[in-house]
Amino acid sequence: MTGRMLVVGLDGMPLDLLHGLAGAGIMPAARRLLAEGRSVELRAPVPEVSSTSWASFLTGANPARHGVYGFVDLLPGGYQTYFPNVTHLRAPPLWEQAAGRRTLCLNVPGTYPAPETGGVVVSGFVAPSFDRAVRPARLLEPLRLRGYRLDVEVGDVAADPRAFIGRVSAALAARALSFEYLLDTEPWDLAIAVITETDRLQHFLWRHVTDEASPLHEAVLGVYAQVDACLARLVERCEEDDGIALVSDHGFGPADCQFHVNAWLREKGHLAAREDTPALAEVDERTSVFALDPARLYLNRPGRFPRGRAGLGDAFAEELAVELTSLRWEGRPVVERVYRREEVYRGPLLDLAPDLVVMPAPGVQLRGAFGADAVVRPDVFTGTHTRGNAVFYLRGGDAALPDPMDMEDVAPVLLGRLGVPAAVPVGGRG
Repeated sequence: MTGRMLVVGLDGMPLDLLHGLAGAGIMPAARRLLAEGRSVELRAPVPEVSSTSWASFLTGANPARHGVYGFVDLLPGGYQTYFPNVTHLRAPPLWEQAAGRRTLCLNVPGTYPAPETGGVVVSGFVAPSFDRAVRPARLLEPLRLRGYRLDVEVGDVAADPRAFIGRVSAALAARALSFEYLLDTEPWDLAIAVITETDRLQHFLWRHVTDEASPLHEAVLGVYAQVDACLARLVERCEEDDGIALVSDHGFGPADCQFHVNAWLREKGHLAAREDTPALAEVDERTSVFALDPARLYLNRPGRFPRGRAGLGDAFAEELAVELTSLRWEGRPVVERVYRREEVYRGPLLDLAPDLVVMPAPGVQLRGAFGADAVVRPDVFTGTHTRGNAVFYLRGGDAALPDPMDMEDVAPVLLGRLGVPAAVPVGGRG
């Protein structure tokens, strides 16, 4: 098909919540869209964090091909970490794959520092500098005039949740104005505009999203109505033959248990005590395994790490997986599944992948803070990511969509809608 393609990202939006809010009349623009196209369940890559998922969205590739395994990754050959950004992508992003088409890439996480693409990039989080987050630089002043903010100022949500909702609403209003300005004034063939306020709201106030008796419920629903109004105004800028897609990078659900994996590994004797190894860079032969956020496990094997511990073979990894899946907290399972890296990663960067990836049971948020001093402790987050129940919706085109669909299949569908051959086809397991 011909025409342009608009992609609206709803960060963290669960498929069932989107349909529920649309059906209840809180998101009428979404309801109209859903009636005009097809929506399917989208599955995030593993782990189900935004940095990894949006990297797969941008490239149509598996983490072992694009190289982003989490918000923090290991430098090869040691224990030093770094924060991956767009410069670390090892697979071409959409603006390169769609060469010859002008792309607007607005607020997609992991796109900092904004590269020169021949189109427009406004980086999503994490973006420390506004000046380096917008390209071309001539757009800095128009965005500042519209009050654009790179992210929501969180503040003390527990002390004043209504003020937090106000900050979410203000950030969203400025983002919507800026998106409209850019779609109106910049030529585009592919426009990607991500709303991240949904994720921020759900992390801190998930209970109030779903609890109709909550005194904050109506205020929270008001944010979703504001999201819908933004969606409506973006759709108004499309022509009849333009394709429209909705996508979320992961689902969402409640979290009432924050389980700290490194604290548990210390308790079990798999990770050296804090007084002996206060920082990851100081890991030595006394440690068998350590975790990076949220629950990526790396066996401290010789050959991969300079102070590796001998004897950490497949049998040890299997025993560790059994220990984890047997865990209980207040009678509930903590871990739903443990994946070996070969089960979920495919590509030339497999040797950089974690050895095991732990997936949480419902209601559990896994955390990988190295210095955590308690296995289970309370947290300000009341909502957490889920791998399934994310959103992919398409209006226009006749492509058959798998259901469920994997995030790495999204780019081939979008490129196909633009008439551009994808590096890896749908279902090709990039």
